[in-house]
Amino acid sequence: MELTRETFHNEIKNFRSQMKPEAVSLAEQSLFLEKKGSVGVIVFDQAGEKANKLSSANMIRFFELLCQAESDPTIKALVVISKKPSIFIAGADIGEIRTLASGSTSADSLMKLQSVFTYLENLPIPSIAAIHGASMGGGTELALGCDYRMATDSPQTKIGLPEVMLGLIPGWGGTQRMPRLIGLEKSLDLILTGKTVDSGKAKKMGLVDKIVPAEYLEERAIAWANELAQTGKKRVYETRSLKEKILGTVPGGTWLVCDQARKQVMEKTKGNFPAPLKAIEVIRKTYGGPIDKGLKVEAEAFIELMVTPESQNLIHVFYLNEGVKKDKGVEGKVSSRTVGHAAVIGAGVMGGGIAQLFAAKGVRVRLKDVNWDAIMKGYHVAKKIFQKSVDRRKMKSSDLDNAMARIEGTTQYTGFGKLDLVVEAAVENMEVKKSIFKQLEEKVAETTFLATNTSSLSVTELASVTRHPQRVVGMHFFNPVDKMLLVEVIRGAQTSDEAVATLVAFSKVLGKTPIVVKDSPGFVVNRILGPYLNEAIHLLMEGVRPREMDAVIEQFGMPMGPCALIDEVGLDVASKVSQVLYGAFGERMKPPATMAQVVEQKRLGKKVGKGIYIHNNNERHEDEEMLKVFGTKPRATDLTDEVVQRRLIYLMINEASRCVEEGLVRQVSDIDVGMIFGTGFAPFRGGLLKYADSLGAETILSDLDVFVRKYGNRFQPSKLLQELAVNKKKFYDTKESHQ
Repeated sequence: MELTRETFHNEIKNFRSQMKPEAVSLAEQSLFLEKKGSVGVIVFDQAGEKANKLSSANMIRFFELLCQAESDPTIKALVVISKKPSIFIAGADIGEIRTLASGSTSADSLMKLQSVFTYLENLPIPSIAAIHGASMGGGTELALGCDYRMATDSPQTKIGLPEVMLGLIPGWGGTQRMPRLIGLEKSLDLILTGKTVDSGKAKKMGLVDKIVPAEYLEERAIAWANELAQTGKKRVYETRSLKEKILGTVPGGTWLVCDQARKQVMEKTKGNFPAPLKAIEVIRKTYGGPIDKGLKVEAEAFIELMVTPESQNLIHVFYLNEGVKKDKGVEGKVSSRTVGHAAVIGAGVMGGGIAQLFAAKGVRVRLKDVNWDAIMKGYHVAKKIFQKSVDRRKMKSSDLDNAMARIEGTTQYTGFGKLDLVVEAAVENMEVKKSIFKQLEEKVAETTFLATNTSSLSVTELASVTRHPQRVVGMHFFNPVDKMLLVEVIRGAQTSDEAVATLVAFSKVLGKTPIVVKDSPGFVVNRILGPYLNEAIHLLMEGVRPREMDAVIEQFGMPMGPCALIDEVGLDVASKVSQVLYGAFGERMKPPATMAQVVEQKRLGKKVGKGIYIHNNNERHEDEEMLKVFGTKPRATDLTDEVVQRRLIYLMINEASRCVEEGLVRQVSDIDVGMIFGTGFAPFRGGLLKYADSLGAETILSDLDVFVRKYGNRFQPSKLLQELAVNKKKFYDTKESHQ
């Protein structure tokens, strides 16, 4: 149903009857119409918020302003602009989507909001979206409803349709207008991945028409609108490339492109994410057809996806991430300090990666090691990461040179007296680390925070050799540093709130997702992974081949299976961490003896070309000799893929429940944040403990009891898991979480 001025007042009564008066009032404060001569300017400036959102109330208000502009004979052209410093429109109100999904929402009700943008598109006067900052989801769909788009050259300007990241598809015309504007293949690339593009790439794609400096956006947009006011020129959608036109005339051309896209999605997602598949289906059905019918198909698909478990879980993850953004890592009013000048001690792969990250974010960093050969290796690690960005045209060569200039190599402690932060990234050896911290104590100011990148050693013990243990904190990055989003900020027994708050805030500046955990062997993520990786070796010994096991876990939704992960981490590193965990937690963490045997044979994983797999040119192959080392026997018939999956995943759930039980995290949600952003745990399942809640503690406990009898006490259920099963409660009932 398309809204018109004549039907709007009837429809508004229905909308407003479902809204609180304060929501309508807030919308009236947040959107307004200004007149600049013959140009009407609709301004988005969400009251009391950093970002503009397209709530239902804001959509209604926007429609009212469109009607005002159309009914004013002196307004000959329209500009839509934001007053926010770094946001155009962030998209729809996710909270509303979550609420709608719990009720009964029809495609007709969604189409009423869809029609606001249809009305915009059909205005008799030309319109321009003036975009500065993030234009996401509904914001981009609004811009697509305008005749023209002008964007700023600011790096803050990013344009995209990321709805698939929430298990949805664009629901306000994105699947219809974007292909019409930039063609089928480019639209599929954006819609199916949810990726964003900067203004330069957007212009090259045809997504925006003009690029201007940020400080002149409003001035230039109004000047352009004045030109359009003279001609009244609306956009004619004939921008398809020759290839697109040929595809449109070849029988089955659209189907062929969509089929290829579907194969790529299936290869990447194993079919676990229904949204991109549904987007392909919608676009295949509607591309080149009448837009009104296409919008109806889109709305029906959106409603269908909105109630799926995958979408609900991905929205849950969205809120987890939003919670982390707001969390200071400590309770009460504690200020954090700015980190502008730092040092990294240890120029290995991790140290070089950390130095690169700091430099990329504008932080000057001193990279220290015992000799210049080691430092040059660290430089090489950093430059290689930057070079990838240059090769992908995400960075200019001159920017690479400037960033590398922020990394200063040194074999001495000169200049350490003026640092805000030192991160130790030396070998995983307590005595070596203690020696470094003793030296640091004499070289840095009392205000300098001292962090260790240890993956399993005690921060409290390390701090014990210093005179100011309150400034010592763990800052555990995950490898590779430039790709892995998680940082575990580890609070030692005497670590101050200020140190924790500073490291949490700085992690966010670096673009990372921090969680705060108490000092304990393996901390949280490696402790949970420990029994999982041990169990992979047990399964190998029971006849489950590496490829079979990895396929089961990848189908479950992990980015790689446990055998591939062990090779990626390195069998020597995995063995060392498992020994630390075994020493701390006893028999349930005891690694199979064959792990040490493999390390002795120098089969250390991908870094040496052989581990559980043989690695060659980014391909991996099973090795029968390796399987003999594990003493592999024929796989039992009752050791099904489902049992393999449960043995691996349930051990992680069980250990995670112990972490909650012992108070290692401040809220249950931190476990899920850690596992999603630290290991890639299937986000469409909502996180490890959210997934456990979907199964129910009773189900997990029943299976663990069977596994204890069959495979041993390493499956002994935690006390918390037993309590949840008895009381029929969920993990997310036990502690407050980021929601």
